Amino acid sequence: MSIAGNLKTMELSELLQWLSQSQKTGTLVIDNGEVNKRIFFDEGRIVASGSTKPSEQLGHFLVSQGFITEVELTKAISLQEETGMLLGKILVTIGGITEAELREILVLKTEETLYDIFSWTEGEFRFLDDETIERGIIPIALDVTGIVLQGINRLDEWARIRKQIPDTRGIPVSVGSFDGLELSETEQRVLSLVDDDRSIDEICVETHSNLFHVCRILSKHVNAGRVKIVRPRASTPPPPEPVETPEPVETPTGSFRVDANILVDSAEEYLAKRDFESALRHLRAARSLEPTNRKVLARIQHNEEGIGNLLRAEGLDLTTVPVLERTLEELTSQRLSPEEGFLLTRIDGTNTMASLLKLSPLSSLDAQIVFFKLLKAGHIRLERAAV
Repeated sequence: MSIAGNLKTMELSELLQWLSQSQKTGTLVIDNGEVNKRIFFDEGRIVASGSTKPSEQLGHFLVSQGFITEVELTKAISLQEETGMLLGKILVTIGGITEAELREILVLKTEETLYDIFSWTEGEFRFLDDETIERGIIPIALDVTGIVLQGINRLDEWARIRKQIPDTRGIPVSVGSFDGLELSETEQRVLSLVDDDRSIDEICVETHSNLFHVCRILSKHVNAGRVKIVRPRASTPPPPEPVETPEPVETPTGSFRVDANILVDSAEEYLAKRDFESALRHLRAARSLEPTNRKVLARIQHNEEGIGNLLRAEGLDLTTVPVLERTLEELTSQRLSPEEGFLLTRIDGTNTMASLLKLSPLSSLDAQIVFFKLLKAGHIRLERAAV
């Protein structure tokens, strides 16, 4: 027997325990409209995971946890493009990590993928009996009971942290000394970026880390009186405008709801104006409203592909090499978003656009839109890759 539903009506802990007690083998797919996750089960135990969230993908997770450097990730990505091998196997081959470390990392990554879902207020799920673990993935074995207990504890901890750090645009400021403290490598990397200038969002991007881990580290040192969080500067770029909510539509039962198709219509209007950011926000809002409506999802996918096609038509060729048109000193005086700053500082005149997209902690489409903005602003130019 299979199962499908929404996390609003069946809690994640209940769902996982049911799959475990039923000794299910297959794949649990959970989608909240923005992120799609796959949890692989073998006779009731969790053996692997996958996620469309960049920070939960193997390469970015390895960097965030301090197992490899960004330079090693860049090298591995280049080799992956040449050979088609799995990233984990490449990193073992080049000596970036050992096989034992890879297995440990896969356990940690799967746990983080699951813990994140505990914070979701809703999300469509379905269990696929006929879909098993992907070939080539190194299997692990996680006990569901332990995952559930840790997930609930994580949710409580996150609620406490968010009371202390409500705005991730805030800027951590050092007000005490870190000398003599025993710090993990991840903690050292986060604290090294506390320079009274970077925002929490910027630190997340720079370290390839998810928001919870960065805020947890900062919260610890806020409590100890070594760090305080100040309000964002007036010059900090404002957050994206919220998606305009269309008028509710009356349903046959007399209730009212926002129509996902109207959101897609709005996205298409923005697309016609080449306002890619607004178009993408509306498409994601539509997916969040109706993540299982096949007709709506088909329209969303068609328009997302349309964004990519239009970006290429506007000159964004993924096979080209981005080159800076301005010095870093000139760029620092510009009002750049954390994402723009990250991508600009990774441009070295040798990596192709496609390689930089894989290195970026952003989704591929988000990163392409950022590159498009940088190109139109005259911050970069694109050159043909050397043969």
